[in-house]
Amino acid sequence: PQHKVWRSEKLSFTEFYMYATDAGPWPFSAGDSYVKADFSCRLAAPEARGNLSVLAFTADETLGAAELGALDLCRDRGKHQHGEQLEGVKLAARAVSKRLQKRKVFRVTGSHFRRVKLRFDVRKAGLQYVALQVCDAWNADGLELDGVFEFKNPYGYLPATYFGFLPFEFARSVAFLLVFLYFAAGLVAHREELLPLHHCVLGALVVCLAESVASFASYASQNTSGEPKCCPFPAHVVAAMALELARRVATRVLLLVVSLGYGLVRARLACRETAGVAALAIAYCASSAAATAARVDAASDPDPAVAAETRPGADVPALVCDLAFLAWIYAALVRTMDELRDAGQTFKLERFTMLAKTLGGFVAVVSLLTAVIFASRFGLFEWPWRIYWLQTVSLEILNLAAVAAVAVIWRPTAHSRLLVSMQQLNTDEFGEFDDDEDGLELADVGDEGEFSGSKVLV
Repeated sequence: PQHKVWRSEKLSFTEFYMYATDAGPWPFSAGDSYVKADFSCRLAAPEARGNLSVLAFTADETLGAAELGALDLCRDRGKHQHGEQLEGVKLAARAVSKRLQKRKVFRVTGSHFRRVKLRFDVRKAGLQYVALQVCDAWNADGLELDGVFEFKNPYGYLPATYFGFLPFEFARSVAFLLVFLYFAAGLVAHREELLPLHHCVLGALVVCLAESVASFASYASQNTSGEPKCCPFPAHVVAAMALELARRVATRVLLLVVSLGYGLVRARLACRETAGVAALAIAYCASSAAATAARVDAASDPDPAVAAETRPGADVPALVCDLAFLAWIYAALVRTMDELRDAGQTFKLERFTMLAKTLGGFVAVVSLLTAVIFASRFGLFEWPWRIYWLQTVSLEILNLAAVAAVAVIWRPTAHSRLLVSMQQLNTDEFGEFDDDEDGLELADVGDEGEFSGSKVLV
């Protein structure tokens, strides 16, 4: 929807790529795809009058500001009637088939609003544009518009390059729900053995599940209603953005405290570690919120140069905090594994090794995907627009893998409390003992560090 005064006599609108009619993505292959302009307009100067030429068309290549500015929609000046559909025009030194464009002209004045309607059925998938130009006007001083420009695909109003987010967010929601149910079943079955870490994992899972569901609901709402994502931001988009920030903070804190050994190697963190984790989490939350606010402010500004100048500087503090999280998680995980290896705690070491291998494997996949993305941006190949959304989901995939790994590896068991309060016997120091797949021998540690007994978990 638009209700603005544009101080220009030539305007253009686009959502870039669209699917063609009855050629949408599976399972929404059937359906109309069209571009529609339906608005009232008048010239900004009260005494002005002229003709408004409206053109909708399909282009084979992305048209920049210079090419769109070179469009001449005022051909055959003075020879057309109100609402008449005109012949095709030459677009930026390339001819476009009449079948792939539609053009009408409307008489407009500055004294009252004129209703303008045009519908262009998309017959070829690709780039779709709507262009307006005031012709034969004196002292027009721009246009005042009140209405809508619709870009509808066979499946709905979500831009074609965003369609993949619908199945992706649905799949992510289902995955988090399954992990949540699996972990919740363990909580109920072993509620007498719960540790504070289990409550932390549960809290993170709730935030992740809520965020993934909110993201899917936001995309589904935009697809159904056609309400633009910006600006102003709808309530469901704001909720999804807030939950996304909460999810990023919660998962980073969870990975960090697990890597520090909380809940399995030791029952509590040192005071300085707790303070450091809290300070870093607050700094990351504040810097990420500030970066998001800067992007929102830039997106609300019609001048794209503002966004280009604002975004890089605003993202730096959040990036620094993110790198600090990653460095601390890596260092803590390595140190914890070294300590368990030196102490002969092979059972606990195996769990941390599983986490490290899971994270390492998904980091490798994400790194490979990132390299491919950069290769496309450097022009080594053209990234297909139908899967453009894949460029932005790599971190969500890594986040899902990390949270799922923690939930599975640190799930509640019948011996959760014993694993924290007792140490595995070091066979190198105390001799060999029978160890099979059904049991693990643990030794209780007295106040002075002497073994006062042992138990076998079966």
